[in-house]
Amino acid sequence: MRWMLPLCAAVVFAACGDDPVSRAVGARCDLAAECDERCLGPGGDWPGGFCTVSCDTSDDCPGEAACVANEGGVCLFVCAIDADCAFLGTGWGCVELDRKPTGVVKACRGN
Repeated sequence: MRWMLPLCAAVVFAACGDDPVSRAVGARCDLAAECDERCLGPGGDWPGGFCTVSCDTSDDCPGEAACVANEGGVCLFVCAIDADCAFLGTGWGCVELDRKPTGVVKACRGN
């Protein structure tokens, strides 16, 4: 039975992996209370709802996210092609958006 404890710990840590989705950015939501800060949607540009945080620059965003000008400045996942957004579920695609404060960036948004 002692061998099960290390095995269980290994399974738990492997399940954590490198999933970029969190209550800060990317989790599905209906209400802001389900997120660290904001809930966009659900519907339209945010299929299933999207947890995010407000930003002024991409330095304000966690991990693989960039600050885009939508909604007054929010963090969205950076992408190169639609397949990069598949982890968010059906209805998401990779689109070019205005980066905040300047420039453009390709990020995941409802399509």
